[in-house]
Order: sequence, then structure tokens, then C-alpha cells
Amino acid sequence: MMRENPTVIIGGGVVGVCCAYELARAGVPTILLERGEIAGEASWGNAGQMAIGHPPIPRPGLTAQALKWMFDSRSPLHISPAAGWSMIPWLWRFWRACSPRQLAVSMETLAEMGRQTKPLFDEFIDAESIDCDYQHDGIMDVFRSEHGAASGREYVSFMQKYGFDVSWLDGPEVEQREPAFRPGVVGAAFNAESTSLDPATFVEGLAEGARRHGADIRANSPIQSIQARRGAVQSVALESGEVIQTNCVVLAAGIWSTPMARAVGVRIPMQAGKGYHRDLQQDEPRLTTPCVLAERFVACTPIGDRLRLAGTLEFTGVNADMNRTRLDALTEAASLYLTGVEGKETLTEWCGLRPCPADGLPIIGWAPRINGLCVATGHSMLGMTLGPITGRIVRDLVKRATPSLPIDSMRVDRF
Repeated sequence: MMRENPTVIIGGGVVGVCCAYELARAGVPTILLERGEIAGEASWGNAGQMAIGHPPIPRPGLTAQALKWMFDSRSPLHISPAAGWSMIPWLWRFWRACSPRQLAVSMETLAEMGRQTKPLFDEFIDAESIDCDYQHDGIMDVFRSEHGAASGREYVSFMQKYGFDVSWLDGPEVEQREPAFRPGVVGAAFNAESTSLDPATFVEGLAEGARRHGADIRANSPIQSIQARRGAVQSVALESGEVIQTNCVVLAAGIWSTPMARAVGVRIPMQAGKGYHRDLQQDEPRLTTPCVLAERFVACTPIGDRLRLAGTLEFTGVNADMNRTRLDALTEAASLYLTGVEGKETLTEWCGLRPCPADGLPIIGWAPRINGLCVATGHSMLGMTLGPITGRIVRDLVKRATPSLPIDSMRVDRF
């Protein structure tokens, strides 16, 4: 009997590892190739919040605010001239996506993905006994201004319309629940279904689970190229000189998916949205509920004895340059909302790149004109949240089964 060629997954972040885990559990011979360490990029440094049902980045009313922000180096969104001319068509598509019609299309997809991804987290963590500080305390979007609180109440109504358990907490309720907040909190939108965890530990644990189910997980294995012939995937060449024969490649390499796909004639237009985190030592009173400081767009996640401050969306091209002004803005924002932030020991600092399509939806599905190339990227700021359901969708595609939710809005050739 002829031996079945393995499916090759390129990318060892949360999306690639979830794909490997699901395929291995389904009995598909699987090799995962990661150029660095498993979970070594955005999956290591992200906020660790599973924002179930979270809306996409582009939404009505954001364009004018974004124009004000982009020239402020301390704002939640910053676009540098270093990003280059490629930002122009991306910004045009982004502007077009900031419409009620596109938001409705996006939410139909993201809401269903959110509903299906949460039980998969429960399933994966329980099945593999992953000790990743998995918390079920919900997530609060906290507001300190009346103007912000008005938008927060609108957000509650919006999310309830899509069937999510989101409610409004008045300021005293927030302060009673979390004494770490300074006086003056007006209120918070509380998403009871959202969760949090230590992202790196989760991905590393799931990679070990994939190995136990037979997947070949390889760190420090950069690829040279995907090789195609006559419109079909033939093999993957590694920089080491090894060539892996395969009929199916899952491209889950984040922002680096774009040049890899371009080399075989597939267009995946994305921009690298740089994010930052700073981990601080926590003292009493500790924050126990993950939250987002809504007016400043900074996520605060308690992970063990650490408090992770994460956020910003910075477009400066594909690089790992750390802007300390933007890093310091995380601490400055947290000190406006939380007590005991100033002067705390910094445990880690990080920046990483999120793969951002202009319309805010992931890019998942078979590539056009190249048989055997499956794309799973473009999750923007929701990679950790949507990793498990993406893995399940990719498993179904590779197995030639019908995915559990419609994926046409995420198709590769939509741009």
C-alpha cells in the first residue's frame, strides 16, 4: 500500500498548533513546521483573553477616530510612514469595511465562530490536562467617562442582539467586584462568556497533545518555499535542504503567510499590526477579572502572580522594533484605572505582529488556482480566541467534510 503523504502545516502559533492537534486527532499524518520556537511569536505575547463574539476592528464611526489617532504616537492606533505605500489600498478597503452592512456580515461569522470556539477550549484543555491558568471569570470593558459609558451600553445591547451573555455593571458594582480599580469608574460591559488563560502555556501544551496523537511538531525549521507544479502543491522545501513531499499544505504563518502565498501566485493582502505587552508583578489588591480599559484600549489580564498589560495597534511594516513610547503608554493607561501600578517590577516586555486583513475577518479556506493549499491566517487581534474553531474548520476541509459553520465570508479570493 502506498504511504499517504503528510499534511504540512506552516506556522507554530495558536492557529497552526490547533490545526495540527485537530488533524492528528482525526488520524491525518501531520507535520508542523515553525521557523522559531513553538508559540514564540504573537501566541507568546498576546493578552490571553478569549473575547467571545468580539466585533472586528473595522466598524461604523471608527474612520474619523482612526484619523485622529494615527498621528499620535501614544494613541491606540498608530500608522507610521515606515509602513510604506502598501498601506494605501489597505486603508481604502478598511474605510469601505467600516459600514453597517459589512459589520453585519462580519458579526454573523465572528459570533458563530465565538460560540463554537469556547467549548473547544474546554475540550482541549480538559483532554490534554493543560495547566494554563484557565479562568472563567468573564471579561469587563471598563469605562471612566460618561461618553465612554454611553458607548459601552450600546455595546451591551449590540452583543445581546447576537445572543451573548453581556450585561451592564454600574460603577459601584465594578468597584465592589474589583477593589483594584481607582474611584471614578462609571461602569463596565461584562461579557460573562469570555475567558482568559496563559497563552504560551496553552499553545505549548496543545502542541504536546498533538505530538501524543502522532503529529510531527518541529520548531526551528524555517521553510524555503512551497513547491507547486501544474496548479497543485507538490512539496515543501526547508532551508536545511530537506524536501517534504505533500499534497496538502496548511498556511498558518501569520503575517508571513502573505509572501509565502505570493510565491505560488496566491494573493493574501494583509498588514502587520504590531502589539505590545508589559507584565508587572501584582500586589494587593489584585485584579482578578480580566478587563479592557475601554477609553484607552488596553487589556489587563491577571496570569498567576503577573498582571499583563497588552494593546495598541501599530502599523510600521514587518519588523520587531520596539517603540518604548507605546510600551510606556500601557502602564500610563493602567495607572489611570488601577491602584498600585506605578513602580511595580516589570517582569517581561514584548512586541509582536498580528496579521490584519482590511475587513477584519480571518482568511480561511482553499486557495484559488492551487490545489492542496489551505489558508488559515488573518485573525488580527482574535488569533487566540479563534484558534480552536479555526483548527476544527481546517480539519473538516482537509478531510473533505462540510465545516460546522459557513466560511464563504472568509474565503481566500474575496479581495
